[in-house]
Amino acid sequence: MTLTQRLLFGALSGVLLAAAFPPYHLPYFLPLAVAALLKALDGATLRQGFYIGVLCSGIHLGATLFWLSNIFASAVAPLCAILALFPILFCTLYPSLVRGKGQGWVRVIATSLWVGLEFFRAEPFVLNFGWPTLGYAVAGRPVFAPLAALFGVYGISFLVFFLGTLKGRALIIATTLWAIACLVRLPAPSPERPLTVTLVQATDEETLFQLSSRLPSSHPKGSLLGGRAGVGGPDIILWPEHAFHSDPRVAGRLKFENYWPRLQALAKESNAYLIFGAHVSKGTGEKDFENAAFVLKPNGELAGIHTKNHPVHFITDGIASTTAKAIPTVLGRLGVPICFDNDYPEVDRKLVQDGAEVFLVPNMDPEEWGPVQHAQHSLLFAMRAMENGRWLARADVAGGTSAVAPNGVELAHVKDGEPQTLKVTVGRTHHRTLYSLGGWVFGPLCLFSGVGFLTQAFLAPRGRRRQNHP
Repeated sequence: MTLTQRLLFGALSGVLLAAAFPPYHLPYFLPLAVAALLKALDGATLRQGFYIGVLCSGIHLGATLFWLSNIFASAVAPLCAILALFPILFCTLYPSLVRGKGQGWVRVIATSLWVGLEFFRAEPFVLNFGWPTLGYAVAGRPVFAPLAALFGVYGISFLVFFLGTLKGRALIIATTLWAIACLVRLPAPSPERPLTVTLVQATDEETLFQLSSRLPSSHPKGSLLGGRAGVGGPDIILWPEHAFHSDPRVAGRLKFENYWPRLQALAKESNAYLIFGAHVSKGTGEKDFENAAFVLKPNGELAGIHTKNHPVHFITDGIASTTAKAIPTVLGRLGVPICFDNDYPEVDRKLVQDGAEVFLVPNMDPEEWGPVQHAQHSLLFAMRAMENGRWLARADVAGGTSAVAPNGVELAHVKDGEPQTLKVTVGRTHHRTLYSLGGWVFGPLCLFSGVGFLTQAFLAPRGRRRQNHP
């Protein structure tokens, strides 16, 4: 096969990979995307593999992550180039790794290496960013929820890549079954121990207060909440991330800046738990703060605080915390991961391991980041719900306000970025998926396997040379 032919197959793979994600969101041909890439790499030289990787990943990442330019302007090019290093590394190493191996070993080596590199890019890597991970393309599609509950997003990546290693009739059958699975629509399960949550979408404090003060109370004053809506009011009111750019417990210079008494009064008047994002100062500098989620009880007392574990890269987003603990309440133990926390599997997993029964997420996806960013980010929230078997609700500032069932099915989503409220009913559950019990090690195992195959491929020629020259 000529280099031109190989590059055509590489380009086709890049187009099909890009098509699997929003704004196109056509994941039906993912096995063919993998098959086209492996066809281009079959028998290629190291240099040819590098060229194929550059072309394929350039098309894939450029056509899906172009929205990063809304945040980082021209810096989007080097950012995408860094993310592309991992598929380029796969394409460069793959031909020599599988040379002389049987077809069964080729499938195992290729799939383990690809998924291992995905895991490394998404989690251990210093610029960890997992959005292009193949498994996210089918987040929210309920047929894949059982696999997510076993091995997480990397288990789904492993499945689709392995299907792409098949050939001929087997590949056609596998792609057909994959496409059918993507098309199957299932309902959300009935919520156990339902909670009524009002999600409030707005960008400024006064609008948040105004929208929340109009909500009726569900429970008699002084009662202990039991998670049963009475006259239509909420058990929980959830506000976005960064609702306050200071600590609301600290009085401001002006009377209207004394937010803590107003927040306590709102919790008491609505007789509901109130969750909101705020900053907790840790120094005198602009960046010396923790990005926190406060949980107020219906009597106005503080139930607990979660501090964001994963601030957004290159943005003033607070000091990272390493602790993820569920917050105990009379409604159960609440997990309140903040926005970007949900881009990483371990935060929600730690919360579930600490007993979190539901995820209530203060979120901030600004309108200027664009609808493509919003759509792609929704996939990560759906995957966290599927992996952990938890209901998830998030309050955003401009269009991301939504709720997801444990099987990934979206219950509701606001239609625009205007200030508004969204009332949803979510469930609470104690059970833990096999993923949270230990299946989460699947991604690291793929990385270790890939490193093992690379080590063996590097040492094997040296061993043969020693045998030939004793």
